[in-house]
Amino acid sequence: MDKVTFSVFRGHPDESGSPIGEMKEYTVDLDEGMVVLDVIHRIQAEEAPDLACRWNCKAGKCGSCSAEVNGKPRLMCMTRMSDYDSSEPLVIKPMKTFPVIKDLVTDV
Repeated sequence: MDKVTFSVFRGHPDESGSPIGEMKEYTVDLDEGMVVLDVIHRIQAEEAPDLACRWNCKAGKCGSCSAEVNGKPRLMCMTRMSDYDSSEPLVIKPMKTFPVIKDLVTDV
């Protein structure tokens, strides 16, 4: 079983609304067929139950799981882990075009 490391933004807005926080690394098992959202859910289940992320349909229709994956806007539910090299950490940040509420959750 492969492992994957995610570097995930953990933080919240300051008084002016600008995001403050840090990147936190998590290493979890990677199963065949996983998408980025599956890995985020595994991180929540196994290491960080307080990690905030938003999702709804898990079918690429609603857009609520939008995040920046390695600097590019993506739907986490549609972004296949097989498209990335699991030996390199994936960087997951909230969409920079929207104000951060907490961690990966933005005010859309």
